Amino acid sequence: MTLMMEMKKQRNEGREEGRAEGRTEGRTEGEARFADLMAALFRDSRSKDAERTATDIEYRKTLYHEYHMDEKA
Repeated sequence: MTLMMEMKKQRNEGREEGRAEGRTEGRTEGEARFADLMAALFRDSRSKDAERTATDIEYRKTLYHEYHMDEKA
């Protein structure tokens, strides 16, 4: 394998590692955000909304906005 081929291979491996780390971090942040929303709903005695939030993504987004938990860009 030439030096250029080896460098390209290492660069691609590094990119893939970075992507994997980003996906893991994103999942962790998403789970924490969802847990925060669920806790807020139960705190506010909104168990029916919590149940719907578990399956309805659009409703979940509405509640994230209502509770000021919108994603930061």
